[in-house]
Amino acid sequence: MKTKFLAVALLAAFFTTAGAVAQEEKPHAKGDPEASFKKLDTNGDGKLSLAEVEKAPKGKLKENFTAIDTNKDSFLDKGELKAYRDAKKLEKGEKKQLLKKGK
Repeated sequence: MKTKFLAVALLAAFFTTAGAVAQEEKPHAKGDPEASFKKLDTNGDGKLSLAEVEKAPKGKLKENFTAIDTNKDSFLDKGELKAYRDAKKLEKGEKKQLLKKGK
């Protein structure tokens, strides 16, 4: 009986710890662009250089850096990133509408 209880307690502790670690390891909070920006802005200057973006775990910013950098100052600021996100949302919405019309 003690062995079963110990095994259950160890499994519960393992899964609780694993869940907490998995939450901490998320590099970006998908719904929180401000937190993502702060995490990438390693020097705290309020803008992202290509070097900072290259360290990001996902490659979308790196792949689209030049297109996102609309003022061509070689940095991405919050306004440029918001405009990029908004354009992507609009693009996704238009694709969904086209798919619905095609059915």
